[in-house]
Amino acid sequence: MKILKNLAITVFVFAVSNTYSQTTDTLITNKKDAINLYVDCDWCDIEHFKTQITIINYVRDRKNADVHLIITEMQTGSGGTEYNMQFIGLGKYKNLTDTLKFALPPNSTDEEERNAQIKHIKKGLTPFILKTPYANKVQISFANEDNNKEEIVEDKWKSWVTEISTSGYANGEDVYTNYNFWSSVSISKVTPDIKIEINYHNNYSESIYRFDTDTIVSISRSNIGKALITKSIGEHWAIGAFANIYSSTFSNIELSTAITPAIEYNIFKYADATTKQLRFLYRVGYRFNAYIDTTIFNKTKEFTPYHYLGINYKIVQQWGDIEGSIYGQTFLNDFEKNEIGAYIGGSVRLFKGLSFNMYGGYSQKRNQISLPKAESSTEDILLRKKEMASNYNFWVNFGLSYTFGSIYNNVVNVRFDD
Repeated sequence: MKILKNLAITVFVFAVSNTYSQTTDTLITNKKDAINLYVDCDWCDIEHFKTQITIINYVRDRKNADVHLIITEMQTGSGGTEYNMQFIGLGKYKNLTDTLKFALPPNSTDEEERNAQIKHIKKGLTPFILKTPYANKVQISFANEDNNKEEIVEDKWKSWVTEISTSGYANGEDVYTNYNFWSSVSISKVTPDIKIEINYHNNYSESIYRFDTDTIVSISRSNIGKALITKSIGEHWAIGAFANIYSSTFSNIELSTAITPAIEYNIFKYADATTKQLRFLYRVGYRFNAYIDTTIFNKTKEFTPYHYLGINYKIVQQWGDIEGSIYGQTFLNDFEKNEIGAYIGGSVRLFKGLSFNMYGGYSQKRNQISLPKAESSTEDILLRKKEMASNYNFWVNFGLSYTFGSIYNNVVNVRFDD
């Protein structure tokens, strides 16, 4: 069964990739002779940068860049944040380098932070853009380029991006040892009209407990393969499909596969998604499960038709940001087996100096059809080796932040920092 499972996963990943690689190969609207920018910032909202500064090309690798932008942040004496932007010219721009610094007061919202970043990136890029044919577009603010008059160049990769990663972790002591190994492969292609994502994740975890002369070994394995394709059909609608393949010793799943066509409607325009969105996603399809042990419903394998409805909301404003989602899914052949859940998170500035943040989630499950029939041992329960029956689960964290005092202390002093 393991050989079939691994073969199925391999065929799944490559079949989906080959299916769509031929149908969506198009020219990419890279702006010829424009600045190629590489943004070196793990926490920045680069997607928002792309929607606000459209006069340049964004590249994934520093070696393909004309400008390497490094953005760092540090806390100021007043509790605010100082940002440092280094614009490093490469290639024919190697003699052109600049550094911009600016500070924001405590309790600045995400929107205030992003607006300030955009403003200073435009300033820093101006000397570089003035040396390109796009210099005539530099005004008090950047003008949106006329896509109809752009010269486009062909991307030999046709927008396909592949990432392979692996990692390992180990820790232990006399009575306990733990090993964790994780690997993943992701393949994606994103254009204004089509998005394709294929991901595969593998995880192996082993824990060893030693009590006098007794030794307990707990092993957990999982494989997850996911794929999606979506096609834009206007400013508010999108259609597509999801597919996944899954195995997990914890969930008693030897092999699970599913294909679900989907449709989505966004009340706001997709072009505004970085600042506001209200999306309704509906999926319907079939799932096949093959189980490691016989389930509580006396099944070793089964087909289950199901559907899913999810609502996702997000808004980013000067006063803060809020995001949330609710979802529900049920089997079409047994509506009593269902699951509903919700998530909410965000940060709101109540008044000057005081902010409130909260993140939490809740789900109610009545669809645990893969639970093994055999009674779980105390060892299984304590070591979390198997999924247990549960009517619900939740998590939450929240807090208040209040800052007062000088708002003008923008000095950064890192001496004796831990």
